[in-house]
Amino acid sequence: MAVGGVQIWFGVMLGVAGVLALTAIVRRRLVWLVAAGYLAGTSAQLGLTDPEWFGSLQLRPDPFALLCFGVVGLQSAITATVLLARGRAAAMWKGISALGLGRVVLLFLLLLGSTAAPMGFLQQQKYGRFAVELLADTGFLALDGAGLIALAMLLPKEWLASASRRINAILSDSSKRLPWLAALWVFAATLFLNLVAFNRLPRTDEVHYLFQAKTFALGHLYALAPGGAMDTALQPGSMMFVDGKWFSMFPPGWPAALAVGGALGVPFLVNPVIAALTVPIGHAFLSRWVSPRLAVMTTLLLMVSPWYLAMGASMFSHPLTLLLILSAWLLMLTEGSRRPPAWFAAGCLLGWLSLTRPLEGLTIGVLTGLWALTRVDRKAIGGWVSILVYSAGCAVVGSLIFPYNHVLTGDALQTPINLYFDSIWHHGANRLGFGSDIGSPDSWGGLDVWPGHSPLEALVEAQFNLKALNVELFGWAVGSLVLLYVHLLWGRISRADWCMLAVIGATVATYALYWFNGAFDIGPRYWFMLIWPSLFLSARGLQTASEALGRAKIADGRETLAAMVLLLTTAAVLSFLPWRATGRYWGARGAHSTYRDFAATGVADNALVFVKGGRSDYANAFALNSPDLAGPIFLRDQGAANAQIIARYPGRRVYMVSSADLQAGRGPIRVR
Repeated sequence: MAVGGVQIWFGVMLGVAGVLALTAIVRRRLVWLVAAGYLAGTSAQLGLTDPEWFGSLQLRPDPFALLCFGVVGLQSAITATVLLARGRAAAMWKGISALGLGRVVLLFLLLLGSTAAPMGFLQQQKYGRFAVELLADTGFLALDGAGLIALAMLLPKEWLASASRRINAILSDSSKRLPWLAALWVFAATLFLNLVAFNRLPRTDEVHYLFQAKTFALGHLYALAPGGAMDTALQPGSMMFVDGKWFSMFPPGWPAALAVGGALGVPFLVNPVIAALTVPIGHAFLSRWVSPRLAVMTTLLLMVSPWYLAMGASMFSHPLTLLLILSAWLLMLTEGSRRPPAWFAAGCLLGWLSLTRPLEGLTIGVLTGLWALTRVDRKAIGGWVSILVYSAGCAVVGSLIFPYNHVLTGDALQTPINLYFDSIWHHGANRLGFGSDIGSPDSWGGLDVWPGHSPLEALVEAQFNLKALNVELFGWAVGSLVLLYVHLLWGRISRADWCMLAVIGATVATYALYWFNGAFDIGPRYWFMLIWPSLFLSARGLQTASEALGRAKIADGRETLAAMVLLLTTAAVLSFLPWRATGRYWGARGAHSTYRDFAATGVADNALVFVKGGRSDYANAFALNSPDLAGPIFLRDQGAANAQIIARYPGRRVYMVSSADLQAGRGPIRVR
């Protein structure tokens, strides 16, 4: 068995669990042993899960899987032994009955429906294999839930009292320090992830975002296409060459922000800064809109979300969208004479959102407009003036897409991304809606479930996104959506809750019209607008769970709830996030620093460097190119056509390289 990053990670987790087990012996406290079993067992369940693509369980008898099964068996034995002793099983049943058996069963079914997804099995018609996975997920979910209950029963009262005091002190803290301390943590954590797990490397769409950002930093909307064989040699996958123009197919909003970091030579810092700034802005919004206590709870959940931290470490556009939305919503709370300019600024921010991710711009822009109507006196001219200036702000900035389209594609209504898919597939392939001619004609390697797009496919993809959200939001073994579901089942839905549910519903409905779901890189990224409503409703779920435990007269219920959330969060930070970093983020989609390291030696300065390998490998080299082709030029090896390119640059040295040769220490081959 080859030892890779996941195996090393699992070895570390077993080591930590071993320390906890040793502590149980030294301290003579059973709770440490149960915690050791829980950490080891839930890590083993992750070890059995494919960290990439569909996240299906790897239920095959290889040595690593057998080790994971053995650890899960040990977790089961420890949990069962604890619960079956001293009447704990009866006490567990009594507590479940007090909470309402029907609602507890429904909670379990909702979590199960958010854990197993058929998407990876439908295209290959592996229905029996999915049934096995569903059965295994049922067992894992029941085991992890029982493990948490066992831990809750064993927690010493002095621990519960101490945890309760500290959490209440944090939630009652009215100072302005907490959001900024949380922001500092987010910046440090995202930067650490970027440096260690993402290795400062752009990948897939990020390569194209970075190219366009470099172009903007040079003061141009597009680069000049070199023409001839070079256009093909400079194609990492989705670049556009149209009428002598060379540009990315993606919208301009995010590259415009990324250009700031690109101009300074530190594009990898842009998202960590954005992710950090979002924290105090979101806190300020909720403090003013709902309550300071809920603002603190949501902020604390945000700062430990593996999904949010990973997005903040990337070069994707999504962190910018959340910053724009929360900033706009904070401005929409402005009253009095400052309201019109503040609402105009909010409209401008949401216009920028539409230039970044158009569907989010449309969805959030409309929802915010409807919310604005409830905040003004519609019988007064001043109220309509505020609505008008908000709409004007959206239109002024959002309409910049039309001249941008015209400059790049020659048609104000033709976006670069639609033109790209029209050219590689067929006209209208990337449009919204349902139809047999929408989407990839070949299922795009299984990522587009069936040819065309239908309501059934939209449902399958939505459920897959739901699974990804349940996994990635907090990284909790029992499901990240458990608190949200608790609030929906036991709580009283407030007006603020309905607003957040409206954002969730509108986002899901809008993306149901799109043929691709995008949940394969960093969580359900096409659903990234759900992160704030999900965090808010999870914070509300904490309140609801506390009230429900009090009504059920479960001893120390509120204190135990706080301790369980701390335990789940600690396990996610210790186990889930490193698993994701080693299994998916490090080297994802073929990303590596080999060509960057080669360029840093100076050998390639002002040279032509032909790269042998596929497009995904070449993307690592392409990211080093300047849009004006100053400095070294990294090109894909074109065989005989290389001679035409070499002839255009008679004064440059020429090298032939491959990542395999460079990694083996063989160095580049000098061609001229």
